[in-house]
Amino acid sequence: MKRFSEQFHTKAASVSLQATEQRQLRERVVSYMEYHPLQDTVEAVSSVRAQAIPSEAFRAFRLPATNLFRASFALTAVILMVVPFIAEKSVPGDSLYAVKVRFNEEVRSTLAFGTYEKIEWETERLNRRVAEARLLASEGRLTNEVEAEIAAAVKEHAENAQEGIETLRADDADQATLAAIELTTTLVMQSSSLQEEGETTLALAVSEVAQENPTQMLVDVINESLNVQAAQPQAADIPGFDKAMARVELNTTRAYELLNSLSLTAEDPLRAALNRRLEDIGRSVTAAQAERGGNEQGASEKLVDVLQRTQKLIVFMSDITANAGISLETAVPVVLTAEEVKQALTDTTVDINRKTEILKTILPQLSPQAAEKITYSIDMVAKNQLTVASSTDDMVALETAKQQIVLLDDALKLAEAEGVNFTSISTEPVEEQATTTEEIIGEEVSEEGS
Repeated sequence: MKRFSEQFHTKAASVSLQATEQRQLRERVVSYMEYHPLQDTVEAVSSVRAQAIPSEAFRAFRLPATNLFRASFALTAVILMVVPFIAEKSVPGDSLYAVKVRFNEEVRSTLAFGTYEKIEWETERLNRRVAEARLLASEGRLTNEVEAEIAAAVKEHAENAQEGIETLRADDADQATLAAIELTTTLVMQSSSLQEEGETTLALAVSEVAQENPTQMLVDVINESLNVQAAQPQAADIPGFDKAMARVELNTTRAYELLNSLSLTAEDPLRAALNRRLEDIGRSVTAAQAERGGNEQGASEKLVDVLQRTQKLIVFMSDITANAGISLETAVPVVLTAEEVKQALTDTTVDINRKTEILKTILPQLSPQAAEKITYSIDMVAKNQLTVASSTDDMVALETAKQQIVLLDDALKLAEAEGVNFTSISTEPVEEQATTTEEIIGEEVSEEGS
């Protein structure tokens, strides 16, 4: 019997019905049930037994596998897009910082196909690390451990960029020179700005965390990278005009894109200051193009200066919040136009005459020692006016005139220390003195004749 049961189960397991056979069998079973219902007694007993068995109501749920897969795929896609975007705002110590550095930036590194693009990206990563240090310092969160981590990253990015420059130098000396100029400009700007900030806002922000300059470790690493860069052999001091122009155009385009991406209104003074620098760059490029025909070497040198200025603007605007402490005028001074230089020279000359008259007025109120020093200053300014008037370069004349202003301001401070109140002294605007060598010489001759 046992053998028969096993054979039966084995045979039953091997039997399978086709779809039509299954349907026909089901119809026959249903028909039999309809024509042979259970008796009432059997139903009553079944009902009693069913009521006697305690049970709980339940519902059957069917999980739509296709919809669940689609939802999971959509959620994964959203996470892959949103999380990296949010991670871009993270800094060392944040939970998403690893996503920013090890995922976002590494993906961008793989997308930089050319050697020059890889150098640019390593330079930008260096700027990112320094910006993060500034932001942490401003919030009082720049500890020694975090700064050491950032400094190591800055050193790594600088070394990667330098290796790329050496690789590029073997194929294209001009491109290697341009890349080296951008890297060096970035390092110089970051070093000088960090040293300037180290004694002001940043030092106060983390005075309880670090007793010394909070960014000194970063400054040391950047200066070390600068020394390494300076020791590298330069294949070409000045790149060719065409390649320099191409790089200037790319940098200028990027600078305008960064400016347009900033949340600055049209009336914002910072936007006006940045626009002015870009306009100065445009005028310098035009001047270089005009000079190329007669002096291509000099024109290329002008483009190198333009490249350095555009790179500084790019560094400044890349993270405007973190770089808020950097003086734009110090980093990228305004280049005055010829008309502006003439007007500035005129205004400075008028200011010189006004302050000279004030000093002459208060001389009797001063002690003999102070009066002697101030008289000497007045005489020096009068002699320097001849240099200003005889100069054929208005910019040189303006710089000389500014030095005279400094000398006169020192004299006024000396008078103030003597207790003389000269702020109430009003002098009528003195007519501008002779501005040409011939006029001054003519005046001197007439005075000798009289």
